[in-house]
Amino acid sequence: MKIGLIDVDNFRRAKVKGIKLYPNLALCKIASYHKQRGDIVEWASQFEHYDIIYRAKVFRFTSDLTDYYSADKVISGGTGYDIRSQLPQEIDDCQPDLSIYPTIPKGVSYGFLSRGCPNRCKWCVVPEKEGMVKPYWDIDRVANGNKKIV
Repeated sequence: MKIGLIDVDNFRRAKVKGIKLYPNLALCKIASYHKQRGDIVEWASQFEHYDIIYRAKVFRFTSDLTDYYSADKVISGGTGYDIRSQLPQEIDDCQPDLSIYPTIPKGVSYGFLSRGCPNRCKWCVVPEKEGMVKPYWDIDRVANGNKKIV
């Protein structure tokens, strides 16, 4: 299968110099999952056709800008689309493939040690989406053999 990825929040930002992009960990896990299955995974191009396009966004205010892509199936996920959206467990369990973001140096790991938040900030959806703080992955799993963890 040919898989296309769209990081909606970073779509415009990627073209602006000097802005540091943080990886969308859900897309990194999706990439890892599909690569393990032998699928071709790439950032979606408007000049290609895909079996599946995954688009993810964190913020509701980010415009989609994805009308010009061709795919048999488009899967939209992340809090920006639906506060209740979650990755299937078999994908969430995958180690994120950070290589899809070429600006991330080798030997760096990104991940969550816990999920949730005890605060109730007016602007934040984390407590509603994930509840109170609970363990997620341990430090060794997030590090995945790397020395620098972000």
